[in-house]
Amino acid sequence: MSPSTRQPTVTAVSLERGRGALVLVLGILSLVMFGLITGIPAWVMGHADLKRMKDGLMESTDEGLTRAGMILGIIGTMISGFVVLVIIVVVFGIAAAVGLALFEAKSLEFHKEAVESEIYTLAEHAYAYRLDTGSYEGYEIPVDLKKTENASYSISIISSDRVSISARARNRRASIEATLNANGRLVDWIYRGAFSENEDHNGVHSRIQWRIPRSMLSP
Repeated sequence: MSPSTRQPTVTAVSLERGRGALVLVLGILSLVMFGLITGIPAWVMGHADLKRMKDGLMESTDEGLTRAGMILGIIGTMISGFVVLVIIVVVFGIAAAVGLALFEAKSLEFHKEAVESEIYTLAEHAYAYRLDTGSYEGYEIPVDLKKTENASYSISIISSDRVSISARARNRRASIEATLNANGRLVDWIYRGAFSENEDHNGVHSRIQWRIPRSMLSP
């Protein structure tokens, strides 16, 4: 045989063995137990092996198992990712709700204390009027004290030696009342609405809360 008619030598190429069984097991485990832990490897390995089979670098006998395992891995990854996302949202939602509740409780306490402080200021002013005139009758709240950023205030003359100071909180359904006696003491504190510890379903104070604070002025 002449050199010109000699047939070329064909070299057999050894193909990689497929990992279909492994990919399938990982995909199944991602659905029943391990989620993202085995789902992502099944997805990545399956995709890589199918590409190598398409390029002729890997045996295609396990193509069906590989494809099934990859699909299961994708489904397991998606489901687990959704569950993890829901858990994160729920945890952050609970944390935000608790934080908001604590903030609101603290804000309410600060608001109540601010209103109480302004009631003391009004009482001091009213008592000074009584010391000058000998009676609370005729006393009127100064314009700059009638409305503040915390509450609106009013006074009811009970008698010449007793007045009731009322405060209606701004931006809240809450109020405070206290009685200023002849000795300059604030007594019989009544808290309603949000400032009360006990409210019924309509937001109305269901138990009067009495408090006798320290004297503002000399008895």
